[in-house]
Amino acid sequence: MEMKKMVRFGMFVAAAAMTFAGCSKEDITENGVPAAGTKVTHSFVAEFATSRTALNDAMTRMVWSEGDQLGIYTDVETDLNVASSVYAEGDGKFTADIDAAATKVYAYYPYYDFQKDDDKNDRTHKNVSLYIQDAQNQTVAGVLNGNMVGMYASASIVPGQNTVLTFDPIASIIAFNIYDADNSGEAVKSVTFSPAGGEKLNGQHIYDLEAGTTQSTGSKTSVTVTLDTPYVVPAEKPADKSGYIYLAVSPKNYSGGTFMVVTDKNTYTFETTKALDLTNVYAPLTIPMNLAAGTTAEDYSGTYVVLAKENSTYFALASTNNNNRTRLDAVAFEYNGSDTSVTVTEPELVWTVAKDGNVYTFSNNGKYLSYSGSSNTAKIDDTPYNLYILKDATNGTYNIKSEVDPERILAKYNEQNKYFAFYTTGGNNDLYLVPADYKNLPIIDLSTTSVILDYNDESEHEITATVTDATTVVASAYATEDGSVECDWLSASYENGIISYYASANNTDKARTAYIIVTATNANGTRTEIITVVQNIQAQGTEVTFNYGVLYSTVTTNQTVTEDTVDGVTAQYVKISGNNFPQYYNNGKNLRIYNKSTMTISAPAGSSIIKIEFTASTWTADKGTVTVDVGTLTSKTWTGESESVVFTFTASNRIESFVVTYK
Repeated sequence: MEMKKMVRFGMFVAAAAMTFAGCSKEDITENGVPAAGTKVTHSFVAEFATSRTALNDAMTRMVWSEGDQLGIYTDVETDLNVASSVYAEGDGKFTADIDAAATKVYAYYPYYDFQKDDDKNDRTHKNVSLYIQDAQNQTVAGVLNGNMVGMYASASIVPGQNTVLTFDPIASIIAFNIYDADNSGEAVKSVTFSPAGGEKLNGQHIYDLEAGTTQSTGSKTSVTVTLDTPYVVPAEKPADKSGYIYLAVSPKNYSGGTFMVVTDKNTYTFETTKALDLTNVYAPLTIPMNLAAGTTAEDYSGTYVVLAKENSTYFALASTNNNNRTRLDAVAFEYNGSDTSVTVTEPELVWTVAKDGNVYTFSNNGKYLSYSGSSNTAKIDDTPYNLYILKDATNGTYNIKSEVDPERILAKYNEQNKYFAFYTTGGNNDLYLVPADYKNLPIIDLSTTSVILDYNDESEHEITATVTDATTVVASAYATEDGSVECDWLSASYENGIISYYASANNTDKARTAYIIVTATNANGTRTEIITVVQNIQAQGTEVTFNYGVLYSTVTTNQTVTEDTVDGVTAQYVKISGNNFPQYYNNGKNLRIYNKSTMTISAPAGSSIIKIEFTASTWTADKGTVTVDVGTLTSKTWTGESESVVFTFTASNRIESFVVTYK
């Protein structure tokens, strides 16, 4: 509901004169009361019934806007959240179809279709959900958006008489009268209020429309109003209300707080220890603000790591998305919580923050931190993306918000999910900006990090290594991953971007593993990368093939599976604690095994499995989400020697077939 021209939002009692309309004579009984069980159309004309303080003294009527709509209940249980007609400009009334037997009417504004929310579709007039939003908007200065202020009313229906609905607002109003004695020509874009005592000032309110009481008084501790059209503030304080910026809050006393004014050039803060009495929903609290007296926010330009703390662990925002396709990685980061700066050697963790007016961009390697504009996401983009940086001086943390969508705040969701995204609710959005000194260690980019050799493969092989910013590069083979023991069957060397390696024949009865450690050094330090080399044994024993398209050739639909046996070899599938049981999917002819599930492959009694080779359209072992309890899993091949092998899955995989070799 937008209040037009000079009235905007009238702090009056809203009266509705109700008349019958659209009923034929056959619908009316002899005593003038419509027959029970029939519906009649009532017409509601909304006016102010009593004199109260208005935001403008020039008018005494509420002006409804085209598109406004009321929600209606009556004491007949079938009249459950009836939507009124949509208000049309110049019409001057609302209509709603309610039961003819109704003797009480309960109304609220703005209308909300609770039926579309499964957890709210049982609302009655005793528990209507009304909201004071924590992210409010105002089209232009001087015009309150009435949708930000819910109202409710109740009254008795007397046949043949007008019925008056007296609306009461659920929110109190702060009216900011902003000017700038320095006359710097700044335009206000938003105002945020954060109470000093952490009082809850907005959120969901559950109203009993009959009693006029609420079960809650809010859930959030800050509220922001954003202007669609920024307000260019004058040099002198306006005497009228044409420039007022309005903020709706829960009616209560607040123990002072902080007001943050964001303009097109700066961010200002105003702090007050004076108690703010906002208990009267009919009397707006006017607060004059001179931008020249505000505290200008500091300039955050510089180079940082962006950290979120969970328990005692810090996680850094990365420019990569290995952990989630639509979000950015959260990487565990060593930080003691007190150092004023840190040295960083991982380029993907270093962000350059640049200021432009009152907004900032965060860039990494020429690309910008951005919100994609869809759901809870974050991305890296070629185009600069403006962000607000809002500091909480009490605990030294920062909120990083989207300029175009200020409800979206950068946050790490929780400890289990290793990623950052822009959220409207939830997540840890109290972030740390720690100045970073980037040391550009060498960068090593390998064409592969794992290889498998046949038992008798003694030929020389090559791996491409793209190394930058290095003064020396060395590659050597070791029996241990930490490089403490040299390998006696594998040799490796590096020259001109090529890692060369060769092995002696494996004449043992077990597969063996070695590690090629590539070391690159420059003046800032050393970086290493590891290539895992597995050499198989000579093929021996019996091969058994599990082909799911063959095993389930007669199945035409998806089917949950628990066990398959082929020639004495058994595969068992178990859902440990995930959401989905392992299933055969006819579309794709594969086994889909999900997060928190296991597959146990067992040899016939008295035998040992020595190799398992998978064919899978989706296989996440290289990301560490497929692990084994024994032996070695390299890419899609397991080697070792065991009566059974347990594969544990922490991501979804699709397996078309696998071959088991046992002896």
